[in-house]
Amino acid sequence: MSMVIPATEARNNFFDILNRVLYGNEVVLISKAGTDTLVKMESVPDSVKVLNRLSGSISAGDAKLMKAAVKEMRKMPLRKINSFD
Repeated sequence: MSMVIPATEARNNFFDILNRVLYGNEVVLISKAGTDTLVKMESVPDSVKVLNRLSGSISAGDAKLMKAAVKEMRKMPLRKINSFD
């Protein structure tokens, strides 16, 4: 079962939330200003299982194209964001 928490509450209770995920095996979704989920926190073993299921789902050629695209995007200057509201 997932719990949705606003970003402000997540910031104020970060270590409590982290412990709930780590020791309570809870899944926590963090949202900002009532928008869609920005962050999903779950225990690492669950993430590893998902990644293992996804491995081999794209071709080696597509993986190389994706890697090149990521490298190219990292070269671009960051946009200045004045406000999140």
